[in-house]
Amino acid sequence: MSDAAALTVVLGGGGVGKTTTSAALGLAHARAGRRVLVVTVDPARRLADALGVEIGIEACRVEVGGTALHARMPDSRRSVDRFAEWLFEDPEALGRVRENGMYRELGNSLAGVHELISIAFVDHELGSGLYDEVVLDTAPSRHALEFLDYPARLGRMLEARTLEWVAGLARLAGAALDERPGERGLISWGKKRVGNLVSHIVGAQAIRDIAALFAEFVPVRGRWLSLVQSVERRMRSPDTRYVIVSGPSGSSLDDAAYLVDELRARSLSPSEILLNRAVDEIPPWLEALDEGAAPELGPALRAYRSEFLARALQTRIARERLADLASAKLPVRGLPALRTADPRAILEALATALVVPV
Repeated sequence: MSDAAALTVVLGGGGVGKTTTSAALGLAHARAGRRVLVVTVDPARRLADALGVEIGIEACRVEVGGTALHARMPDSRRSVDRFAEWLFEDPEALGRVRENGMYRELGNSLAGVHELISIAFVDHELGSGLYDEVVLDTAPSRHALEFLDYPARLGRMLEARTLEWVAGLARLAGAALDERPGERGLISWGKKRVGNLVSHIVGAQAIRDIAALFAEFVPVRGRWLSLVQSVERRMRSPDTRYVIVSGPSGSSLDDAAYLVDELRARSLSPSEILLNRAVDEIPPWLEALDEGAAPELGPALRAYRSEFLARALQTRIARERLADLASAKLPVRGLPALRTADPRAILEALATALVVPV
């Protein structure tokens, strides 16, 4: 059933309940009888908190209210190691890479590597035949969509000319002046001066490590480039859904507007906006309590009722603003504000509100 696997990417600013909503969306699909995997690229442990279990780089089975789904949270260090094992099939080359002083630093700091590897795991799972639905929870930021640009950036870096140029420059910079080949002219002198300057700033050994590391990438660039292109096709596929989670506050709505614009700037269409913590009316229980309450409870109940009215007004304004964003028939769905701090109870209630067709 690999062809039937579907991908939903969940986006949103911080503090809107995006990760819990991602897990709830996965649970809703699981309740509809689908095999579900929820993945987060967020290094914080919000997904584990939402599901109430320890999860890690390997997909683990989670049961919520009698319904089972799977979850995984790639760890940046282990992900880089796993990626290196996949990329370098030659054990000797893998050993040289692992011993390279720049390997860990490059793997941890190169923009987009962790995100790319995490999404590569998703790409693999979508084609594994193990799941029908995969929900990808992104980092809580209005800049979360930058991960869509990483494959193209890394693809440019993996061009043969780029790898060979960087490796050549690194070798030049890492060599002592008297070890460099005899070159004449201003250009040759300039290369030596640049190389000598880089050596003093970064350190000759670090430059040599960079040279060795880039040299290792040259013979496997085709394998890595194939992965990059596959991930890029997957993320830009018209079948991939992009769901934006927002709250009713002004900053959350600003983030939602920004994400809609960023998607459209990349020629991608958001599928739905979920308005979390929506209050559309005063709950019946509060009305009933207000009618039969003792007189001494009146002030407290009136204050509580006023709070609900204020939140209902905030929700109505938020819906109006989101409706303006939804000019291209973009659905906006409200998710209820819940009176519980129990993560499992919240998860199950949101999954009920997010019911999907069987």
